[in-house]
Amino acid sequence: MNALVSCQDLARVYGRGPDAVVAVHGITCELRSGDRLAITGPSGSGKTTLLHLLAGLDRPTAGWITWPELNDHPRGRVGVVFQGPSLLPPLDVAQNVALPLLIAGLSESAARERALLALAAIGLAEVAGSLPEELSGGQAQRVAVARVLAGEPRLVIADEPTAQLDAGLARQVADLLNGVASRLNAALVIATHDPMVAARLPKTWTMTDGTLSC
Repeated sequence: MNALVSCQDLARVYGRGPDAVVAVHGITCELRSGDRLAITGPSGSGKTTLLHLLAGLDRPTAGWITWPELNDHPRGRVGVVFQGPSLLPPLDVAQNVALPLLIAGLSESAARERALLALAAIGLAEVAGSLPEELSGGQAQRVAVARVLAGEPRLVIADEPTAQLDAGLARQVADLLNGVASRLNAALVIATHDPMVAARLPKTWTMTDGTLSC
């Protein structure tokens, strides 16, 4: 079986000369279907940069990254849950969930249907018509997870998805991400500072000063 993502001697440097910041360097790793892993490490260790590279949201400065099982096109096949608020305030919940599907070319009716199904699947059908400002922090993150579910990706990436939640809600969101990945038969990567969240995944990678220990 080919890897979903394969990285070899991956590096990402921001800036040039004496002001250059080496965010990640010398990273070699693979992700495969069914992987469930946490990436841990202190703030500034390069976790977010690595996630952006894995998702195809950023490009490496050196080394290479490929997505063999995704036909080397991660767009539309990788779902990302970001750390901070990611819902657009003018759109209601269903519209926020449907938006990536519309951008991908689905019709408005098909995108809305998939959005409503995803919201129902995670127990949020009742807030489909609500605006983001009407949601709690936990509900907003669950909506972000529903948006990923609606897109049916092969790889789910979450960047500190529980950082702004209390322990009980953090467990709910971590378990929800696990459930969504299982439902989609997708790989799951969660970057987290929370040992409780990391412990809910069978594998842990650790980042230190831009390097990765698998």
